[in-house]
Amino acid sequence: MQRARLLIDDLGADLDRQLLVETGSLERVRLLREATVRITRAANDAVQAYRRGRRAVDADLQRTRVDANRQAALAMQESLKAARLDLLRALQAAGRRYPWAGDLTPPTTRSRLTGHERG
Repeated sequence: MQRARLLIDDLGADLDRQLLVETGSLERVRLLREATVRITRAANDAVQAYRRGRRAVDADLQRTRVDANRQAALAMQESLKAARLDLLRALQAAGRRYPWAGDLTPPTTRSRLTGHERG
């Protein structure tokens, strides 16, 4: 999960650098879309890792009776919670990073096959 958070931060920084030199709105949207896809993949991978880790910790807590093992499992549970919060903060920051993107709508074109508009 921590790697996903770092990747999301890195993708945002890379996108910022690319947007500084790109002036065309279609290209800017393309860059944003690509970064969004990669961020989404990283977040989905992190969610799966969290679920696996959480199941493992919960199973440990159910079967562990020794205080030392239980304390280690509880510490891991807290670590997972903290990593989850860090990831959520990174995703929220990424979501607020480009307010101008909300004003963009893809151009509407007519399909050559049907003659109907498509977005």
